[in-house]
Amino acid sequence: MDEKLRSALIVNAKLLVENVLTELLTPYLIADFVLTFEENELIERQKTSQLRASKLLQLLHTKDSSAYHAFIATLNKGGYSYIAEALENNATGKMVRRYSDADTHSLLVEGGVPARPNCYVDRPSELKKVRSALHLLKEGGGWVILHSLSGSGKSVLAAEAVRSADIISDYFPGGVYWVSVGQLDHSKLLTHMQNLCLRLGTDVQHLPNNVEQAKERLRQVFSRELPKSLLVLDDVWSTHVVKAFDIQCRILLTTRDSSITEVVSGPVHKVTLSPGLSKEQSLGAFAMWTERKVADLPPEASLIYKECRGLPLAITLIGALLKDHPNRWVFYLSKLRQRDMRRIKKMLAYEHQTLAEAIDMSISNLDPHNSKYYRDFAVFGDGMKIPTAVFCTLWDMGKEDVEDTMKTLSEKSLVYQQPRELGFDDFVYSVHDLQMDFLKLTCPDITALHRKLVEGYRHNSDGDFSLLPNDGYIHWFLLNHLLKARFYSEIIFLLLNLRFIESKVHVTGPADLLHDYIRYGRIVIHENLAKKKDFERFISINAHLLVGSEKPDLMQLALCQPSESEVYKQAYEIASGVCHSKDVYLDWCNKASVPNACLLTTKLHKGSVCYACFTPDGSKVFSAARDSVVKLWDAQAGQELFTFRGHKDSVNGCSLSANGQYLVTCSSDHTVKLWEVDKKLLEKIPEEVTDSPPIQEHRNPSPNIKDETTHPMFQDVALSMSTSDSEEDNAMHTFTGISRVVCYSVLEEILIY
Repeated sequence: MDEKLRSALIVNAKLLVENVLTELLTPYLIADFVLTFEENELIERQKTSQLRASKLLQLLHTKDSSAYHAFIATLNKGGYSYIAEALENNATGKMVRRYSDADTHSLLVEGGVPARPNCYVDRPSELKKVRSALHLLKEGGGWVILHSLSGSGKSVLAAEAVRSADIISDYFPGGVYWVSVGQLDHSKLLTHMQNLCLRLGTDVQHLPNNVEQAKERLRQVFSRELPKSLLVLDDVWSTHVVKAFDIQCRILLTTRDSSITEVVSGPVHKVTLSPGLSKEQSLGAFAMWTERKVADLPPEASLIYKECRGLPLAITLIGALLKDHPNRWVFYLSKLRQRDMRRIKKMLAYEHQTLAEAIDMSISNLDPHNSKYYRDFAVFGDGMKIPTAVFCTLWDMGKEDVEDTMKTLSEKSLVYQQPRELGFDDFVYSVHDLQMDFLKLTCPDITALHRKLVEGYRHNSDGDFSLLPNDGYIHWFLLNHLLKARFYSEIIFLLLNLRFIESKVHVTGPADLLHDYIRYGRIVIHENLAKKKDFERFISINAHLLVGSEKPDLMQLALCQPSESEVYKQAYEIASGVCHSKDVYLDWCNKASVPNACLLTTKLHKGSVCYACFTPDGSKVFSAARDSVVKLWDAQAGQELFTFRGHKDSVNGCSLSANGQYLVTCSSDHTVKLWEVDKKLLEKIPEEVTDSPPIQEHRNPSPNIKDETTHPMFQDVALSMSTSDSEEDNAMHTFTGISRVVCYSVLEEILIY
């Protein structure tokens, strides 16, 4: 039967079943050879008029288009011309029945679609992606695959996508049928398929005895009786389930493993969902759970969002707990920070009641080899984007093998894969922070894992870390891995080795190296402190020369150091050993007669610097320049902390209030601006390493490795202003109406009313 004619019968099924008396129609249908005597007996066996009408409809779906037209003529003869008219209007497109919201709700309830959660958070961009994919099923069978990690809200989005009168009316007027799958063996799979057959009204007395029979029964029902319907398979884990339901109908499937659909027939449309809610969506959810306004939420709400990266399951679990215990914000934040995910527990309508259970189930479903590879991610810091070459070293694999392994993990929603920046032909990989927390929590020997990575790089560099190739990662993090591997003497050796310093500065620049001297300074034993100071001073006073793509020869710079300096001694020894090469070095003979009291030189601005001032404790510096911005930077390492944007011309001066809360700036654009300074910026100090690790996980990442909201060299600085990459004006107030260029400003006192 033609699709439009079959759809007309489906749309008007309720009208037919509730009003038609089959005994008035079957004589005509037998005479026109639409029904056989045996089929008529099947109809008459039904106990009620509605069951008889339903059986007649079921039989009509098995006929061709001529049977439909004969049925229309019979309706007119039997006194049901209004039903015949409704059918014809639907079939010819003159009128398409529109479902009301009430009709849609009833249809979804009947199909077993889960109700909307009590604290539902709207995700319009994700919902649009799902509905756009469903539109592709309008004209025929196929698969829409919703794919994301555990707890990312796939089921809620799938249910919400079909909770629309327009979607049902236009795409699936035959109904939506929901099957919650989960992890099933073959016996449970057959039970699920039998239950679906019962819900669809097939012969109760003759249920299928095996999966193949059930598959064929469902294929016939959906193709003949429900061609304009949608089958939803929620939380599918394995290919044997997908094969069993490959019945050539319209299917929406949610899964953590998108590769399971490679065995199906028909078109497949994959939708990768974002794993997390936005900050606004997360705070809105907390507000609903705790029955208060977003503005009234405590500061811990934003910090909880940051710790769990907006994972819907985490937000829901914590929100439900806060509903019962509204004063436990600090407690649950501390549990997240302590990686104590087993304490984040609440009985909800979800298969796993804790974050740890949900994550563990995904990892346990991997084969042993991939599980081992995935657990090795524990060696990296939170949120890092790790290049392919790093895994080649860690796993002693070729690039192609690493990419194949990562493809498997990515398809199972355990790893995020994205192309590296321009100029590279490989990928970078990362995992969700909560998954990383779980990996670290369950790692049996984290020290051994760090040693495995360090030894891999030692092998690649023939035992000389100054020869390490630039893979976009190791120069930034080698010292951190040595620390975690407890190779303390090697950290000291590298910090005092000019060859390694030359290699590192070429990749990371001077600021990260200066930070390393501060961070690992206490590891350096007493007799080497003078050498450490020599190297630290050398990098500090030449930092402005060691930024950018064009860098001077570090050895030549080192030869300009005082003769008693350890830096000079190593440079002289290296220079003396290159007499057979093309390199030529000059030794400055009278340098002792030229005094130099400079402690640090840094180059952060694009234009001339007009003014600079210290913070009260002397640890930070504000600098104003002709590039129209003011920068805050660390006075020890020279690292940029924040950029204040908003002026349209040269910034001529700046002044910090006595309490350090406000900054005033003046500019050639005829304005004076007042800025509120986030206290966390002023409190941030370079990390130090004690003699007794472990230390904090946080580490300054490469700009290519981690996305941050502050300057890419930093992480974990909560800002109340716009980011350093923003062109927006982040001033608290702008004073205008000044007719001349403002050259100087002093902030004595400020009163806020």
